[in-house]
Amino acid sequence: MKLKHIKLIAGSKIALIASVVLIMASCNKELPEATPKVIPDANPVATTLASVIGSNANYSFYKTALNRIGALSMLDDASKIFTIFLPTNAAFIASGISSEAVIGGMPLASVGAIVQYSMIPGAQYLAADIPTTFPNLQLPTYMTIGLLPGTTVPVKNTIFLSKRGNVAWVNTIPIVTPDIKFKNGVIHEVAGIVAPPTKLLKDAIYSNPDLSYFKAAIARADVGSVGLGKLDSLLGYGLTNMTVLVPNNAAFQTLVFGLAFNSYFAGKPGPFNAMDTAIAMATGNGAVAAGPAFLLSNNITTAQVKGIIAYHFLATDKGQGFQPNIRVLSNNFATTPGVFYTTLVNTSVPPSLQPGVMAMSTFAGPFVSTLTFSGAGTFPPGGAPYSQAATAVSKDNLAVNGVYHIIDKVLLPQ
Repeated sequence: MKLKHIKLIAGSKIALIASVVLIMASCNKELPEATPKVIPDANPVATTLASVIGSNANYSFYKTALNRIGALSMLDDASKIFTIFLPTNAAFIASGISSEAVIGGMPLASVGAIVQYSMIPGAQYLAADIPTTFPNLQLPTYMTIGLLPGTTVPVKNTIFLSKRGNVAWVNTIPIVTPDIKFKNGVIHEVAGIVAPPTKLLKDAIYSNPDLSYFKAAIARADVGSVGLGKLDSLLGYGLTNMTVLVPNNAAFQTLVFGLAFNSYFAGKPGPFNAMDTAIAMATGNGAVAAGPAFLLSNNITTAQVKGIIAYHFLATDKGQGFQPNIRVLSNNFATTPGVFYTTLVNTSVPPSLQPGVMAMSTFAGPFVSTLTFSGAGTFPPGGAPYSQAATAVSKDNLAVNGVYHIIDKVLLPQ
């Protein structure tokens, strides 16, 4: 299966650094002096990572990338241990980079991002260390995206390891050949380039013209909220780790039409005739014609919008109430029906009354072919709970502070 062509965007880390300042109030102690430590060889073999990458013809694309940023010699140092998720030449080609010449012509920042995001420094993680527990293992890579303001502490871009059965992934890219051990670390060959996220959720979602209703819904849901109580602030906060289900414009238009259509009949006693139906249709079409502004008007309450949008943020309770603190990729969701994932709605409604969103992944080989989500509510009202599935029309859109899946229906909590 061909992977999508990967486009790496440089220069987006400035906004991320600004968001990091929000946690400085709890990070103002002096850092202790580092104690020198002798690091033993990772494995009882003589060959270093640099030696094998430099000599293996199947790694020549990766070698070219390393040389462009001057990093190959670093991998010859036995005092520096690495776990590398290495795309072979075939994996580069499957990801849309067809030759070493292409790598030579790419912006240096893009090449550096590919290399640095593929490395976990300072430790060796073998396939046996990858958990099968939900959802995944988050680890810092070699890629620095800023410094904690006022300190020399780097903020690292992170990757996510997971495993199901005998298949393991780094983010959503399958590991093809695991546990190739060398003197100063281990190589896991992967099926494609593991592309680093370069934007915050807010920037990625708001810049998509097909998600303008969602942006308007966030603005309406945030009325009366402040600070990180605002969903807009959470989407722009660099140190969160969220999963957001984002209905596209067509999904919201269907909902808006139905709300306006039903509101006409709700305010008029029956019996109804053909003229009433025509007026209700015109009312619904008028609401859709209003565009995202409908969600900012008095035609729908702030509480209604807030409840709907909260249902699209997955959340877990880690002892401090339900918070949007989980990143779930498509390959981490259940493969059987009937598995629920709690949401921000559960901050006010217990899971016993509102179990959350039902989700299911369908695989084609090691890749997810279909990802669906179902809500408790149905539209029009009256259907069986969780009977209407929304399909992810674009899944696994990674951001620095989370992942979003674009879906074709608005999920309703009741």
